[in-house]
Order: sequence, then C-alpha cells, then structure tokens
Amino acid sequence: MRAVPLVLAALAALAATPALAQEPFWPPEFNTLITESAGYCEGDFSLVDGTVSQVDLNGDGTQDWLLDAGGFRCSTDATLYCGTVGCGVDTLIDGTRGLLTLHSWEVLTEDGVTYLTAPNDAGETVRFLWSGTEWVLQ
Repeated sequence: MRAVPLVLAALAALAATPALAQEPFWPPEFNTLITESAGYCEGDFSLVDGTVSQVDLNGDGTQDWLLDAGGFRCSTDATLYCGTVGCGVDTLIDGTRGLLTLHSWEVLTEDGVTYLTAPNDAGETVRFLWSGTEWVLQ
C-alpha cells in the first residue's frame, strides 16, 4: 500500500499550492480537511480560487468561514470530490462546524435574516438557516 508516500506527496502538493500560500489564516479545521482530501488524490491536487472564503453566513456582521469541495482538483480523477448530489460545503461559524452537500450556493439576506441558498434536485432554490449548531432547511 502506498498510503504514506501519497500522504507525503499530498502535503508537498499543498505546500506548493499558491492558494494556500495566499490564505495563511485559514482555520486549522479547514487545513485538516484539505490535507485529508488531498490524500485521496493519486495525482496532482490543487485548489481553485474561492475554495475557501469568508462570508457572513449568519447575519451577525462578522465573517464566517466556508470551504467548498467543488474547488478541489485532482489531475487523475475529475469527479473525486463531488458527485451527482453535489459537493461537500463545510462551514465554520463561531467555532461550530456545519456541513451541507450542495451543487452551488449563495448567501441571501432578506428582512434581516441571512440564509445560505442552493438549488435542490428539482432546480428550485431552497434556503438553509444557521440555528447556532446546524443548518436547518427552511
């Protein structure tokens, strides 16, 4: 089994990834997720711009963190990180991690309430509200 060389290669690829060098203040939880995900790639792993972003997800006026696995790239497997149900979207809000599987996402504030919106399988836009501990479909 080549697990150790793959992990070492993944860590080397992450160190060489310009996007990581540009984002030195990512939460440790996200660095761990990215490193683990890179370990699944048997080729070259990279991130597209915007894979990790800061956005106010709960409407409290402070920037939260969002990691969209749709921005992970593996040179040997184009579908490794996303499937027909979407891509993993990890959030970190006030130290609490949330996870959704989405095709795409946007943030919408309406009547003072901030939602994470996404298309469902029927193509309709659905809203998720952060409860303080998890994302709740509205």
